Amino acid sequence: MLQADFTKYSLALLQDDRIIFTSGSRGLRPLLDCLEKYRGQKDKLILHDKVIGLAAAKLVVYYGIIAGIQTKLASRPAKEFLDANGIDIAAGAVVENILTGDRRAICPGEAIALKTADPEDFKKQIMVLLGKR
Repeated sequence: MLQADFTKYSLALLQDDRIIFTSGSRGLRPLLDCLEKYRGQKDKLILHDKVIGLAAAKLVVYYGIIAGIQTKLASRPAKEFLDANGIDIAAGAVVENILTGDRRAICPGEAIALKTADPEDFKKQIMVLLGKR
């Protein structure tokens, strides 16, 4: 399996050990763009993402095209959610929650994911957060 190289990208999508999508941007937007672009993909794909919080984990499960994830950092709720939904995750470190850049609060996506159980409601709230409708 190709190892994640986060010096070259913050997110990469792999199909049969071949990179088919990359992004150097941060946050949920590149993940959502990637999942939207490959929605309906028949083959399960591998995601390399620098940070996986619960919001990212819920998006991955919602779209149903990811078989496994490699990440530098995952939140405990994200890891538990992915494990419960049968998605393999290899994380360099697991933390309680993903925080904002100043480390004063839980990041907005993680906060939405923690309080929203319904997948459709969650996706709508994330779309609003990202300025997509």
